[in-house]
Amino acid sequence: MNMNSFIAKKKYILKYSIILFITLSLIFISLSSIFQYNIMNLKKQEIEKNENRIVRLEKDILREQIDNVISDLLFLSDSLDLYSLDESTYQDIAKQWKVFSDRKKIYDQIRYIDLSGNEIIRINYSDKGSHIINKSELKNKKERYYFKDSISLKRKQIYISKLDLNVEDGKVEQPLKSMMRLSTPVFDNEGNVKGIVILNYYAKYLLDDFGAISQNSVGEAYLLDSNGYWIYNKDKDKEWAFMYEEKKEISFKNEYPKEWSYILDNEEGTLNTKNGFYTFSNIMQIDTDSSKNKKLENIDIVFGEGNWTVVLFIPKDSECGVLFENDPFELLLNVLSNGKIVLLIILIISILFSVLMTMNKISKEKIKYFSEYDEMTGVLNRRAGLQNLNKQYTDIVNNGGGISICFIDINGLKDVNDALGHEAGDELIMTVVKGIKKHIKKSDFVIRMGGDEFLVIFVNLDIEEAENVWERINNEYKKINDEENRAYIVSVSHGIEECKFHHNEYIDSIINSADQKMYNEKREIKKGLTIVRKKQD
Repeated sequence: MNMNSFIAKKKYILKYSIILFITLSLIFISLSSIFQYNIMNLKKQEIEKNENRIVRLEKDILREQIDNVISDLLFLSDSLDLYSLDESTYQDIAKQWKVFSDRKKIYDQIRYIDLSGNEIIRINYSDKGSHIINKSELKNKKERYYFKDSISLKRKQIYISKLDLNVEDGKVEQPLKSMMRLSTPVFDNEGNVKGIVILNYYAKYLLDDFGAISQNSVGEAYLLDSNGYWIYNKDKDKEWAFMYEEKKEISFKNEYPKEWSYILDNEEGTLNTKNGFYTFSNIMQIDTDSSKNKKLENIDIVFGEGNWTVVLFIPKDSECGVLFENDPFELLLNVLSNGKIVLLIILIISILFSVLMTMNKISKEKIKYFSEYDEMTGVLNRRAGLQNLNKQYTDIVNNGGGISICFIDINGLKDVNDALGHEAGDELIMTVVKGIKKHIKKSDFVIRMGGDEFLVIFVNLDIEEAENVWERINNEYKKINDEENRAYIVSVSHGIEECKFHHNEYIDSIINSADQKMYNEKREIKKGLTIVRKKQD
């Protein structure tokens, strides 16, 4: 047994390194995954809370602005009840509305239109202030969608148009003017509709507020109309696409069809898809409960083309988007990617610790080896050998089988030591042991009882079979004597005794019997035997 074998050391180091590395890595990856999952969950909850807060804030701010416009519309409508609404009063009304427009600064136009669609009063506002449009410049608007949608309204109904760009003479006005039109009917004393009041609300202020609030979102902020078109988007090429024939395919609805379908079915909520995480809410969830909305008490809102929706979108491939990734494989990859240095340290520690464990194992094996084996010959020493023999004996008693014990003694070892030196004596001992090992089975074993005495234990061989093996061993020695020109001859005496497993049979008595046979043979062999050969002149 070569305890210093590099191959053996390498095998143990590799084995322990792999086991330690896998064990420690699994512990690290498990703990890291749990820790990272919890951290990601906390961050995700914070982001969800932030996005929901921003959506609510966007909704409240925009609703507040629209509610204020509705209040202004009702004020102007109610003020008309003070007049008879004929040519004599139109000029007075126009002057009052001009003052109102200059104060508000948010209405591109304030108009009163009669049942035929004719503009009766129109106040235009610009950076230079408001001015009353001359009667000769007033137009008929009966073909415009907002007039058609408004003229059939009942008392206390407010019409809110879609949010679009202002169009003049069939073209989008430049620079762009985002407009929302709100209207309500005006009635005479008999309850008949006399006309409608229309406010052209300059929605730039509303959209500016929307953009300012959206800066606090970690994702992208969108304001969508009821058809899924972008009214607000940081990518300006996608805004107002429905106003241009060549851009009508550009919409949130077409880019994210599944998400849009879900948003249509729900007034507000969150949605996590393969594209990313969405937080959304309708803007105009008008509450007519007077306890919650005093401004709009008993008011019925009629939408021209539905509602608007604020959407905050966190793309999946963004820095925060990965927090909403539910794939455990992605989480594992993320842990491995972030933990490469730690895994390298674990590998180094595993190797170092494995080297120490291997050295300790080798040290223990050496101690065990030298406590059980004869250092020179590598066979079992007397103590360990007899323990093993007793164990074999007990096993065979319980389970069946047989044992033959061969007691051998090397003839003339002392003569070789005295005449040729201990190196030659050691060579003789090793030659004898090698000859035995060459011809016995793996289950057989050899015990060194003393300096030149050995036991050979033949497992499951009777005495005749054991003698046959011994004959082959002895022939090996004869071959050495005949073919090798050594200064000594190899000669061994032996005695074999078979265990009969009688009730009163003991191992010691069997060994003594074999020993006695060996001495009987030794007396015969030593007659005229010369171990050390004479030197040739």
